[in-house]
Amino acid sequence: MRAHRPGPVRALLLAFLAAVLWRGPEAAAVSPDRPMKQYSLSSWETRDGLPHNTVQSLAQTPDGYLWVATVEGLARFDGFRFKVFDRTNTEALTRNDIQSLYASRDGSLWISAYGSGLIRYRDGAFRAYAPPGGWAATTVSAIAEDSRGALWIGTDGGGLFRLKDDAFERYSVEQGLSDNSVWSLCPRREGGLWVGTSAGVDRLVDGRFEPYPGREGLSGRVVTALGEDAAGRLLAGTADGLHILEGGRFRKAEGLSQDYVHALLEDSAGTLWVGTDQGLSRVQGTRVKVLGVADGLPSRVSAILEDREGALWLGTWSSGLFRLTDGAVTRFLPGTGVSGDEIMSIAGARGGGAWLGTTGGEIVRYDGARFTPLHATGDLRRASVVALHEDRGGRLWVGTDLGLHRFENGRWTHYTPREGLPNSIVRSILEDSRGRLWVGTDGGGLALFEKGKFRSFSERDGLPSAHLRALHEDGKGTLWIATYGGLASLTDGRFRSYTTRDGLSSDLVRSFHEDAEGALWIGTYGGGLNRLEDGHITAYTSRDGLFNDVIYGILEDDGGRLWMSCNKGLFSVEKRQLEDFAAGRRREVVSLAYGRADGMISSDFSGGFPAAWKAPNGRLWFPSSRGVVAIDPTAASRPSPAPAAIVEERFVDGEPVPRGVALDVGPSARRLEFHFTALAFAAPERLEFAYRLEDFDPGWVPAGPQRVAQYTNIPPGQYRFRVRVRNLGGNWNEAGAPLGLRVRKLCIDASNEK
Repeated sequence: MRAHRPGPVRALLLAFLAAVLWRGPEAAAVSPDRPMKQYSLSSWETRDGLPHNTVQSLAQTPDGYLWVATVEGLARFDGFRFKVFDRTNTEALTRNDIQSLYASRDGSLWISAYGSGLIRYRDGAFRAYAPPGGWAATTVSAIAEDSRGALWIGTDGGGLFRLKDDAFERYSVEQGLSDNSVWSLCPRREGGLWVGTSAGVDRLVDGRFEPYPGREGLSGRVVTALGEDAAGRLLAGTADGLHILEGGRFRKAEGLSQDYVHALLEDSAGTLWVGTDQGLSRVQGTRVKVLGVADGLPSRVSAILEDREGALWLGTWSSGLFRLTDGAVTRFLPGTGVSGDEIMSIAGARGGGAWLGTTGGEIVRYDGARFTPLHATGDLRRASVVALHEDRGGRLWVGTDLGLHRFENGRWTHYTPREGLPNSIVRSILEDSRGRLWVGTDGGGLALFEKGKFRSFSERDGLPSAHLRALHEDGKGTLWIATYGGLASLTDGRFRSYTTRDGLSSDLVRSFHEDAEGALWIGTYGGGLNRLEDGHITAYTSRDGLFNDVIYGILEDDGGRLWMSCNKGLFSVEKRQLEDFAAGRRREVVSLAYGRADGMISSDFSGGFPAAWKAPNGRLWFPSSRGVVAIDPTAASRPSPAPAAIVEERFVDGEPVPRGVALDVGPSARRLEFHFTALAFAAPERLEFAYRLEDFDPGWVPAGPQRVAQYTNIPPGQYRFRVRVRNLGGNWNEAGAPLGLRVRKLCIDASNEK
C-alpha cells in the first residue's frame, strides 16, 4: 500500500447546502443529544460488494445514489448492492485508486484517481477532462464548486485549476498561492474561495490569492480539511488538530480523539463532525464526544457525508463503509457498561431497570441510566448465567450451568445436587403467585423450592421431558413448562402434555407470552410460533410468512405487534394478522425483520431465561451474542413510503443498451433483460418488487426482493415495461418512470426473392 498522505476533504459549505436542497421534508439529522455509543451503526465491506475496504471519499448525487471512492475502484450504492466501476469496465478510469468525489449542482459526479486526472460522470457516461498540456503527472486532491458554478480543482503539486464552460484556468505560486500542493477547498460564503495548502490557508478575493494573515495560529501547516460553519467561521483541519478562525486568528480546538484531521462536516442540525485517526468526534461548542474502536467504529475516519435522509456515512481506512443514524435500536456493546460479550438472559429488577447475565458468569444491573456489575463469588465467575429472577423479597436468583445461586443482603448462597437440586444445569426460574419458587433444569426436570427444600418432578410425574427451557404462570394460576419433549401444564398438582400429536408444530419448546385476551403464544426451536387458546393450537411457520422458525423471546408492544428474537435477528408480526390467519381470514402473515441497517449489532440472539424484557417505557430489550439491544417499537414499526423504482440497465441478447437510446428491438432478438432497483438505505431488504410488460404480461409479475426481469421471444409490437415497489406489507409505489419498447416485424424484400 502506498504511503499515507493528506486525505481529500468535503467542501463543507456546499455539502451542507446540497443536503438541505436535496433532502425530503421528512429528513432529520442525527440527534446531537444522543450518547455517541447509542447511535445505530451499520457497515459494509468487500464481502458485501464494496471493491475495497479503504474508503477515501463519499458523495451523493441528486438522483439519490451514494458514491464510494475506494483504492480498488468506484462504487455506486443503492442501499442493496454495489455497482463497481474500475479500469476493467470503464475506459475513462485508467487507475482504480479513486481519491476524490464531488457531486455538483447540475447532477454531475466529479471523480479523481491517484496519479490521474479529472473525470465527469453524467447521464450514465464517463468523460475525462484535462487542461491544455495535461495534469503534469499530478493527482487531483480536492474538488469544489463555487457560487457561480465554476469548478475548482486542487492538485498535489500542480497548483489549482478553475473549470468553467469546459475551459481551464491555472493558478500557482506565481499567481499568489502559498504552495502548489492543494489539499482542501471551501467556497467562501461572502464570495471567493478558501484554499488549504501545504503551507497553510489562502483565500481568493477579487480574483487574487493571498495567504490568510492570521494563519500563524495554525499548528501543522498542511491543511487537510476546510469548511465554514453556520456562524460563518472557518474551520481548518491539519495534521495537528482542528483550528477555528475567530477574531482574525486561529485557535486550536481541544478534546478531539486524535490530532490528525481527515474530514469535517457540519450537518443540517449544526453539529460538527470530525474524522480523525482515532474515530469520529462530535463537536458542540467546547464539548467533544468520541466514537471509536471500543464502540464498534474502526480507527481512521477518512470521509464524512450527510445524506438526504439525515444519516451520516463514514468512510474508513481498511474497515469499509459505515452508516450512523439515531435508529429505533439502542445498542449496548461490551465496554459500554456491559462487560461480558454474550448476554444470555435479561430480567426485570425491583424498583426499575433490569438484570443481565453473561456467558462469563457476570451479572450486571441496569438502573435506566447506567450499568453496574454485581460482585460474584468464585463459583459464579466460572459459570454461564442462563437464568435470572428477582423475587418479591428482593432476593436475586441466578441459574447457571454450575447450579442455582441466590444473592441476599450482600451474600451468595449456592445450591447444587448436594442440596437437593435435581440437576446442576438451571435453565429457568419462576416465582408463582403463591410465592413458591420453581426451577427448570436441563436433564433433571422441574424442582419446587419451598421452605428451604427442593421437591423434584420428572417424566414419571407426567412431564414430557426432563430437559426444560422456560416457565410461565398464566392468569388462572396454571404453570406452563417448556420442554424439549413438548409443552406441559401443571394445574392442581396434575400435569398435562401437548406434543406434535396435539397440533404443536415442534416438541422443542423455548418460550412463552400470554396476551391480554388469555391466549398463550409459544415459541419453538425449529417449529416457529404456536398459539394456544381454548384448547386449540394454531401453528405459524416460515411457510406461512414467519421470518424464522426459531423463537427465543416473545414480547408484545403497546401497538399490537409481537416481537420475536431468533438465530437470524429480530422480527415482528401484527397480532391481528396472526389472529386472522388462525380464523382462516388470511393465508399468510407478513413479518418485518430488523437487521444491521436498523443498527442491530448482531443477528445471533440468545435463548436464556428470560430471553426478552419489556421496560416500563415500552422499549423492548433482547440479549444477543454481542451485547444487548433496546428497541423503540413505535419507531421501528412505523410505516414509511416506498421509494420509486428505477430501471438501471437494459440488455438485448446479453448486450447492454446505452442510456438515452430508445429500446427499438429487431425481430431476431431472443432475450430481453431489465435490471431495476429502488434507492433505500434504511432496511432495503424489506423492499419487494413487481414488474409488468404491458400488452404482454396479463398482470403484475411478483419478483420479491429480486431486481431482474427477463423475457424471451417477445412478438412484434409496442410495449411498456413498468416496475412497482413497496415496503414489505405496505402500499405499492407505482411512480417509477415506464420504459417504452418496440419489437419490429420481420421485413422481407420481395425484389430479392427468387
